[in-house]
Amino acid sequence: MIKRLSCALAGMCLMFSMTACSLGQRMEIFDQSKIVLLQTEDLINGEDIAVVETSEGNFKMRFFPSEAPKTVENFINLAQSGYFDGQKISRIEKVEEQDRIKGRLIAGSGKPIDQEGETIFEEPVRPEISYNLGTIPGAVVAYTPSDVMDSRFYIVGSCKVHKEELEEIERNNYPKKLVDLFRKHGGYPEDWLHRSVFAQVVEGMDVVDRIIRENPSTDEDEITDIEIIRVTIEKYQEPLK
Repeated sequence: MIKRLSCALAGMCLMFSMTACSLGQRMEIFDQSKIVLLQTEDLINGEDIAVVETSEGNFKMRFFPSEAPKTVENFINLAQSGYFDGQKISRIEKVEEQDRIKGRLIAGSGKPIDQEGETIFEEPVRPEISYNLGTIPGAVVAYTPSDVMDSRFYIVGSCKVHKEELEEIERNNYPKKLVDLFRKHGGYPEDWLHRSVFAQVVEGMDVVDRIIRENPSTDEDEITDIEIIRVTIEKYQEPLK
């Protein structure tokens, strides 16, 4: 049964915000050679894929159950129950700069973002953080303002990372593999190791970017008119050669 998380649980949860100093100390003791950039690996026959149909186009996502098992389980179970079908995307957030649009879309509850989503778990689930996943464009990230996972998520839009930002994350001891990942793909490096990446858009990223680009930013107490028609879970089948 789907259980609604109460606001009271938020105060019981571990705050996962990390300063640059603490991140640097953490990376000094971590064996960076063990990092595997899973978002750049090929899809495997039989792995779960989410097909997200929206009123503005469709996109597909792959999951990373080895890195965020409970977040993935929650999403897949809710999708299979029809929970996301007919919801509106909650919010478009973006900052338009001279040479880039830095934005994301937030969804997963059909309500304003300050209202909780749903979970299949009785006990609160804290963010599942992985060194192997970056907040690059197309990353699907658990939206956890209270540091408790529920059905809410956001998708990082396409956005290059400025030279100054790359220099800053290098000073903060980000692993070279991750620095190179953000250099090549862009994204939100400031969110890395602060948020749970649990999936990645693998098809239809142009749809995600168009939704962010062509729709206005919305306030926290509003929702958009963009509908998630349905979310279905399929098994990936490698195209015949």
